[in-house]
Amino acid sequence: MIDVNKIEENERKFEKEVESLIEKHSENHAGSKEWQKTVGAILVENTNVLLVKRGHQPFKGTWTLPGGHINDGETDIKAVIREVKEETGLDFKPEYFGSYEETFDEVGYYAYISIFYGDFKGKIDKKKVDINEILDIQWFDYKELADVKIGYEHRKIIEEYLISQR
Repeated sequence: MIDVNKIEENERKFEKEVESLIEKHSENHAGSKEWQKTVGAILVENTNVLLVKRGHQPFKGTWTLPGGHINDGETDIKAVIREVKEETGLDFKPEYFGSYEETFDEVGYYAYISIFYGDFKGKIDKKKVDINEILDIQWFDYKELADVKIGYEHRKIIEEYLISQR
């Protein structure tokens, strides 16, 4: 069963960390609202979701869905296939789930993210991952997510996905 109190406690801790990031980085982005296009992947196995631990800002040290920026001339689908391969070593067959805006004025981060779910194959290969970008890769049982520090809006996205699968 999901522990709502634990989720709220973790969200309060996360808000404090965002405030710390504001103090550290916001003056570098004052007045800038450059929107980025990004992708994310929901990879699920039984009752587990795959997350990667970020090795850089914003949200360094938090767990997120595998994904990243779309290169010039690249489609969302090609980008998510590439990002999943780069960050996990898995081959991904994406299906569109939805699009979201991720707005964090505090750190000057603005992105449109397209989220995909789908089948995957292969083995996670932590040795081939850029450790400056990804610190770790791990499967989390849905019940564990309340205790996990999740970056961006990915907690909300994961919850919406899980609700849609009921």
